[in-house]
Amino acid sequence: MILKGSEIEVKNGRKPYELGGRKISVQHFVTRVTIPENPFKPHQHEKPELWYIVGGEGMVELEGTEQPVIGGDLIVIDSWVSHGLRTETQVTWICLG
Repeated sequence: MILKGSEIEVKNGRKPYELGGRKISVQHFVTRVTIPENPFKPHQHEKPELWYIVGGEGMVELEGTEQPVIGGDLIVIDSWVSHGLRTETQVTWICLG
């Protein structure tokens, strides 16, 4: 699931990203920079993750379907969902999982 930051209204100085009731425990926090020469290849694992796009633009692959993402977007990745990220420029993002 991709939550488009540009479509979320700021309320009381906050931008609430609704996770649909999912509970995600954080065991790692990683900042990443993806460039064309170093795509984040599709893979899957048992733990869910959140990817927050800090800046840039790219294409996220979820279960074989690509969707565009830009800064401010949040990608919610459930357990065992195949996921990856590629770009033609540069994407800076945070992975929580």
